[in-house]
This record gives sequence, structure tokens and C-alpha cells, in this order.
Amino acid sequence: MLNAPLNLTGMSEPNVYDYLYQFFKRDFIESKTHIAKTIYVDPKGQGIRDGKEEVFWHITTRTQTKTVKKDKKMVKLKSRPYDPERAARIEWIKPILLNHEHQDVKLFYRKESKGKQPIRLYFWAHQNDFVVIVQKLGASDAFLVTSFCITETYKRASYDKWYNEYKQGNKPELHGCEWF
Repeated sequence: MLNAPLNLTGMSEPNVYDYLYQFFKRDFIESKTHIAKTIYVDPKGQGIRDGKEEVFWHITTRTQTKTVKKDKKMVKLKSRPYDPERAARIEWIKPILLNHEHQDVKLFYRKESKGKQPIRLYFWAHQNDFVVIVQKLGASDAFLVTSFCITETYKRASYDKWYNEYKQGNKPELHGCEWF
């Protein structure tokens, strides 16, 4: 179902973003992507930054937090540097969304614990440890929140737990939340 990750060896910022944007543009701008042929994945759902859709930055970079001393206080600084492992899988996102019924994709809903606590739809290509997250925007639209590789064993266990909780119906707040 999934191609080999892109070979991004030798590529660096800012040129790599123009290269990667071709794939994003092909999959989400030039052709519409629908989940289950009914839910449109709006690439502009989070706005535009630096001439590219905000979600593009979320699927090619990764948040890094560094604690530094500033004026006798420890302060956390956040940045989003290029993440080659995540970016190399940009071509996986659309096939995962379109083939969500494939045996290699575990689909589950999860209520977030931060902010407004929306219910999001997770597509977990479990054999490849790759996750795509989508959030609904009304009756028939959604936006791509992010996608990433699961790099820590304890995170994989969390996704396994969330998937099983959803499948077993153990979360009352998720009853009847399905989009399709």
C-alpha cells in the first residue's frame, strides 16, 4: 500500500521544502482528497504561513523544546526544525486516508486532552509506525492536523491502547462520534 519513503539524502532547508511541497500540492491542492468519498480534507483548514499551508509545516517539521536560562529564570523555547524522517513519508498521507479500510491501517477516534478537546480521527499505519490525524470541520469537511512517525516504544503502546479502547467501546464520549 505504501511506497518506500522519499530519499531526501543531501537535501536541507530551505530547498527541501520546495521539493516536498510538490507532493503536498499534487495530493491536496491540485486534486481533492476525500475520506470514505464523503469527507473533504481541506488543506487550507489551518491557514497559510510563508506561502504554504500551515499543515504542510506540521508534516515536514517537528516541535523541539529547549530549556534555557533567561533573566535568572528557566524558559522553554519552542521551534519546528525540519524532520527528514517525517518529511520523507509525505507521500504516505493520501494513500492512508484513501485506504483506511486496509488491514495495515488502524482507524480510531480519540478525544484530545488539550485545548477545546476535540474528537480527532487517527489513521495509524501500525506496521510502519506512521500516524495521520484529521479533525472535522462541519458536516462534510475536515482538516489534516498532522502526520508523524512513532519513534518511541512507549508511544506505540499508547496508540495500541487508544485503538483498543475505541474498538472495545470503553470511552462513552466516543459513542456515536463516527463520521462515516
